[in-house]
Amino acid sequence: MTHDDDFADLDRMLAALPLEEPPAGLHARILTATVYRPEAAVSTWELWLIGTFVALAGWLGWLVASAPNAGERFVDTTNRIIEAGGLNSLTTFLWLAVGISAAWWVSQLSVPAARRIRIR
Repeated sequence: MTHDDDFADLDRMLAALPLEEPPAGLHARILTATVYRPEAAVSTWELWLIGTFVALAGWLGWLVASAPNAGERFVDTTNRIIEAGGLNSLTTFLWLAVGISAAWWVSQLSVPAARRIRIR
């Protein structure tokens, strides 16, 4: 007995089984659930990373909010950082305003497309 005989026996046994017809659209549903399944918007590691950052931000927010005089200390620390960096001078604000204005005006420019000249 060879392997071909085994397959022939198996085919005969399967043909002898009283099988029902598959439901309508079964093949399409299987393909939709497996091969044609849409790509996930966020992968698993990105979801874990986002969850970790949200949990960390919540924990830090609770830590700051529950501390006494947290608002005053936050404002004081922010003022010290601004003064240490020299960001409280009028010259800094002037150049910041010029830079923001230039960026806005450049973003409003529209460059027309070059005309195509037909040569006959």
